[in-house]
Amino acid sequence: MGPVRSRRAFLAFGGAAALAGLAACTSKIAGRSLGPPAAGTSTTATSAVSGSPTPTPTPTPASNPVHVSLLNSDGDVRGVGMPIVAFFDVAPTSAKAFNAATVVTVNGSPVQGNWYFETTARTGSVLEAHWRPETYWPGHAKIHMDLPIKGLSAGPGLAFDNDLTLDFSTGVAYVSTVDASTLQMTVSADGAPAGTYPVSLGAVATPTAHGVKVIMEKGLDISMRGPGYYDPHVKFTQRLTYGGEYLHSAPWNVANIGHRSTSNGCTNLLPADAEKLYNTFEIGDVFVYPNANGPAMTLPAGYGDWNVDWATWQTGGLLPPV
Repeated sequence: MGPVRSRRAFLAFGGAAALAGLAACTSKIAGRSLGPPAAGTSTTATSAVSGSPTPTPTPTPASNPVHVSLLNSDGDVRGVGMPIVAFFDVAPTSAKAFNAATVVTVNGSPVQGNWYFETTARTGSVLEAHWRPETYWPGHAKIHMDLPIKGLSAGPGLAFDNDLTLDFSTGVAYVSTVDASTLQMTVSADGAPAGTYPVSLGAVATPTAHGVKVIMEKGLDISMRGPGYYDPHVKFTQRLTYGGEYLHSAPWNVANIGHRSTSNGCTNLLPADAEKLYNTFEIGDVFVYPNANGPAMTLPAGYGDWNVDWATWQTGGLLPPV
């Protein structure tokens, strides 16, 4: 049985890192450094000198800098469930200015949404925030974000020290439903049926979470071990949770795929289907598990943003938006 690593281990490698799967998966990826936060600037007032002494004004204290970085990159092509993710090297205590400054457009038109703040395990960061609209992004869309926050307040004694912009796009709007009762995954593309594929989900002792999941990364060379099998190089892996749920090829489990749930929590696919779907899906594509046998998917368990109802999302999580 392979070791189980935490969300902290995954985020230590810049949000696209590796950790073990549900008692059986291990994966590795090179680390990535964000570099040191940009230095803040400060000014000190000086007193004028006249014929008679004048009191020296008390210098205005410089605000401590808060540096923001993004998980997303310019030019990314992502699925319609991909959130915008920001990381903070110092925790802001107010999100009012940050939220007010954020402008997001889809194909040039403003779209409503807001940030939701949560704890993070990413090395070098102390807080993270996700931005999303009420519903999935549209497919085949160009998304732009302006975040002109440099110098704005991040709370008493704190100020953001950089501005940010982001340009990425969505491809085909793939949304897949994985039915634990029929053990079939039904894929839709831009709202139209695009195929049905047999699966095997988690066994009773190693269940699969129910709820909405999003592909987080693709293609790690993973070793998996379980009762009666060992594969040091599992193929066509697509991560769905920090804890180690993947879509992947499972040649050792072909007899059960479409018939019984016997996996360690992952979504097992026939080898040919796993290869086809690996070449179809992008990071950010959406998978809905309405009736899987495990616990509810949550935001901290992955990019679980879509499991937070819109009314709750608008509260801003750890930091209210106003």
